[in-house]
Amino acid sequence: MSSATDTKPLHQTVGARIAVALFLLLTFAYAVLVAQQILLWVFLVVATVVLWYAARLVVAMEQIATALSRLADTQTDANFALEE
Repeated sequence: MSSATDTKPLHQTVGARIAVALFLLLTFAYAVLVAQQILLWVFLVVATVVLWYAARLVVAMEQIATALSRLADTQTDANFALEE
């Protein structure tokens, strides 16, 4: 169970990285030994990398939105204080 102070996104945790690496290793072994089609595994790796960066993009956009919201609240509070 994660603590309340642990705010790391899922794609930055060690467990997620290990799971992705293990998944790619197992699918590579299958692609080479059983299916004998490594090109299909390359497509799988490309899809995994694209999804990884998509997750990073979503987290970055959430952080930007949060920072902009805080900035807007600060400016609104400052403008309200000046009007009084």
